[in-house]
Amino acid sequence: MSSSPQSVKQRVFACLTKLSDRDTQSLAAAELESIARCLDAVTVPAFLSCMYSTDASDKPPVRKQCVQLLGFLAETHGNMLAPYLSKIIGSVVRRLRDADSSVRSACVSSVAALSRHVSRQPLQSFVKPLAEALFTEQDQNAQVGAALCLAAAIDGAPDPGPARLAKLLPRFEKLLKRDGFKAKPGLLTLVGSVVASGGASGHAPLKSLVPCLVEALSSDDWATRKAAAETLVVVANVERNFLSEFKAECVKVFENRRFDKVKLVRDVMNQMLEAWKQIPDVSDEVTPPPKSQPSSKENSSDGRYPAVSQNSCSPGSVMANLRKKNTPFSRFSPADSFSASSAKTRSASSGNNKRTSSIVSRKLNHKNWDTQVAVADQGGLQEMDGIVLESNKMDKSRFSKPEMKRALLYRGSDDRIHKYGGSKAGSRVVPYHEESQDSVPVSDVSKDLHRNDKESEDLSLIRDQLHQIEKQQSSLLDLLQHLCHNDKHLQHAPPYCHRNLWGAHKMECVL
Repeated sequence: MSSSPQSVKQRVFACLTKLSDRDTQSLAAAELESIARCLDAVTVPAFLSCMYSTDASDKPPVRKQCVQLLGFLAETHGNMLAPYLSKIIGSVVRRLRDADSSVRSACVSSVAALSRHVSRQPLQSFVKPLAEALFTEQDQNAQVGAALCLAAAIDGAPDPGPARLAKLLPRFEKLLKRDGFKAKPGLLTLVGSVVASGGASGHAPLKSLVPCLVEALSSDDWATRKAAAETLVVVANVERNFLSEFKAECVKVFENRRFDKVKLVRDVMNQMLEAWKQIPDVSDEVTPPPKSQPSSKENSSDGRYPAVSQNSCSPGSVMANLRKKNTPFSRFSPADSFSASSAKTRSASSGNNKRTSSIVSRKLNHKNWDTQVAVADQGGLQEMDGIVLESNKMDKSRFSKPEMKRALLYRGSDDRIHKYGGSKAGSRVVPYHEESQDSVPVSDVSKDLHRNDKESEDLSLIRDQLHQIEKQQSSLLDLLQHLCHNDKHLQHAPPYCHRNLWGAHKMECVL
């Protein structure tokens, strides 16, 4: 063949004429391919000009073969077509309006070949004219063809440029939401290509894309439903690590959509459902933090040390354990032996400091007085819960006054006598143990109270606290004697008023 551009044009036009005839159509197509294979840098422009010259007046076989030859040139000569790429794409865009679907299909295959073999030109050379046609064309065929061509260009590009495609994705989503846009199947295919190229990577793009695709599954057009399902398959395969938060709701929708009335759609729906079931659940991705192991002291439940809280060895827990060991007491009887009453003194301090409340019980023998003091300390507030005063040598008949309240708690199982303070409003009932002569010492009782609470190092802390309370108790007894001496109601009282329950009751009224 002559290398003259003019001779190339003549031969090409002769072949295009033969394409219009069904009898010579196959021979003309083979001859055009042979001409295209033998082109060089000088004759390529002449051959391309012949391809551009076809229009809607030509028969469909001629229009289709001219578009297919553009892809054949790309496969044969590759980057030789790089200077002419913009004109080639413009010619393809004009062919997108063709009413014949075979011509549009030829446009898609040619764009894919050009994107794959003409590597000197960036993908932007394809994206710009095709995206402009997609957004501006009002013809449905042109919209569908532009979307499919752009998807083919993205799939065939060696470097699709995900960052640039990610910027176009929100515009594609807006088109999908428009009721007037009729090329949704092709646009959904384009979205799938963008996702496959990495243009929708991350949580942010998927938050708006996935609901949009799920909504497209409810379209009345079966082609749209099928394309949406295919795109969701691509999303599940490419971005599965970012879809855990969408899995539960999407699978429920897919279960309802799997029984589509169109078989092609049903098959794709089943594939989509299986692909989404392979996505890891949220519980699989988020592993709960390991629980901290408690110390051996906290878990010591081998029979020697029961499970206790952090404050189990505090003075408050000592009193709590003491109350648990006491047997339920009977109601107070006014006809039997001894009685006691409680008095309270409160002093306000800073309310910002909060400390653990504690109650400490201890027996003292001070001037033949059996005394029990309960001190409650909460938030800097020291409270004397009760003082029980009793004289061992006092005659029972001295306490026969009607205003006095007496109680006797008798425990028949042992020789202990439990004494409780008077039930006057505002006072607290505090149990008190009066040991018999043959009972165990106080130290043994203390050990018995604390043997299940804490180890020996914690008992030393209790002893220090008790020693401090003992000092406070001495001051309290001095105050008690001073108040009983100065009270005008006690000036004519008998001498034993300072030791009996009535004096303690009057002190509570004064305080």
